[in-house]
Amino acid sequence: MAASIEAAFEAIERFLASASRPVLLEAGEAEIPIVEGSYALDRKGSDLRISAWTDSRNYSRRVVGLRKVLPGRVELTITKLGRVEGTLTLVDTGYQGNAGVRKRGQREHFREEFRLMLARQYPDWKLVELTTGPDLEHSLSPSYPRALLRQGTMAVAAIASGPEALNPDGALTFGLIWLDYLRRRERQLTVGTLTIFLPEQAARSTALRLVWLDETRVACRLFVFRPGGEFEADPKDLGNLQTRLGPPTTSDAPGAGPEAELERVVMHNIGALDARLMRAPVYRQAPAIAGSDRGIADLVAMDIESRLAVMELKASQDIHLPLQALDYWTRVKWHVDHGDFSRLGYFPGREIRTSDPVLYLVAPAFEFHPAVETVMRFFDPRIQITRLGVSANWRKELKVISREDNR
Repeated sequence: MAASIEAAFEAIERFLASASRPVLLEAGEAEIPIVEGSYALDRKGSDLRISAWTDSRNYSRRVVGLRKVLPGRVELTITKLGRVEGTLTLVDTGYQGNAGVRKRGQREHFREEFRLMLARQYPDWKLVELTTGPDLEHSLSPSYPRALLRQGTMAVAAIASGPEALNPDGALTFGLIWLDYLRRRERQLTVGTLTIFLPEQAARSTALRLVWLDETRVACRLFVFRPGGEFEADPKDLGNLQTRLGPPTTSDAPGAGPEAELERVVMHNIGALDARLMRAPVYRQAPAIAGSDRGIADLVAMDIESRLAVMELKASQDIHLPLQALDYWTRVKWHVDHGDFSRLGYFPGREIRTSDPVLYLVAPAFEFHPAVETVMRFFDPRIQITRLGVSANWRKELKVISREDNR
């Protein structure tokens, strides 16, 4: 024991002497910065204790052994209340190779916060499963903790996005995939509800999407959280659609990326996609989604019945394509409903029908993500969708090799 404590003590001292931005990381706990004057390393014989504190939190653990020493990182065996052993990791966040370790620590901490949210909102339900583990086979991301709750034969699929997540909007995509997976896996249960927990400042986009899901296929609950707790929100009351339709733009897309290339090819050969579509005019980014780097090209065309056609183009695989397309469709529909396309001079000489636009998803046939169909099954059936798979050599010849309609 004494030799193990001595090794741990020396490893900690070497780490603190060399680390530029050290923090303490324990699974399920928020990281604590190790700052001069706000930490202590106390050793009395075979007793070694490390402590750190902030304005709002005190942390102290007894160190009983050294697990491993890695570049920019030291892993220690610790004991907590009740002599339960655990692992404490000292991480130098200034060391580039530790980005993944820190991210895992943040995910584990938010997973435990998510556990508490579920206990508060579903107090009479049994938490059967809670995980942040990746599942590539079923297209489930470790970025969003997911859970299964059960009460008798009824079950709830739940998913959350932490405040540090790069893309909170992605929670709904993976939530629908999680729901579909559980329905296939848990045949003895009725998994009727998808519950989503999002940071308050990042929930509006998801709320707008939930309005256009098929209520007969999924019941959705949306909770938003902030420091101090969470509350359930009605998606219809969480905020109005923010959109603006500018002057008509038919010029080619700038840039040389694959989406810009595909957009140019489609704009000049739109009849190759569907004979029902008018060859011209075809407008790009109408409306533009402000402040969004979507990586997807947006076009608006008209069919022979004077109905608008919303086209989402993607040159490579993107699991979020359906819901991003829904974002654009809802904005076009809003402007159709308010007569903005006619007022601003779009499609001159044609009377634009006020019926809902048709939604086209266009991508190389083998670049549609396998989960796209799963997500689309949850859309409101009033949205008419055509999915077009084009040939891999679309730069030379735009040719449709697969087509699926929900009409």
